[in-house]
Amino acid sequence: MGITHIVTVAAISLSGLLPASCHKSATLGAQTKASSAAVSTTNNVILHDLGELALTNHYETCVQLGGGKDCIFTPKMIGGHTVQITLALESKTRTGKINDLSVTQVIAKSGQPFEVALGDFQFTFTPKIISE
Repeated sequence: MGITHIVTVAAISLSGLLPASCHKSATLGAQTKASSAAVSTTNNVILHDLGELALTNHYETCVQLGGGKDCIFTPKMIGGHTVQITLALESKTRTGKINDLSVTQVIAKSGQPFEVALGDFQFTFTPKIISE
């Protein structure tokens, strides 16, 4: 890893682009403060390592990505430790209106690391399903 990559990671970390709880309407069931390292790659894909992400079955978890972008994770247990996760990547205008929306569904195992690409982002996380 070169000096420019280290400087980029440090600048992103210090600029406040780390996720914090989202400000959503009352329909948002769970909120998260996940520690995340965002790193830009040469092909403009932004990598986010969310670590262990606590999710509650059928409740949304929102992660702020910075720059008016949020990713909303909605899990649905489909048997044993298998979970279907709907990811919605929202980009908002300064007035708070949704400007762009990308959605995908994936199948993952609770407690096992997982990686998924959505829009210009690539997420790495370990889903941890919490009982209701």
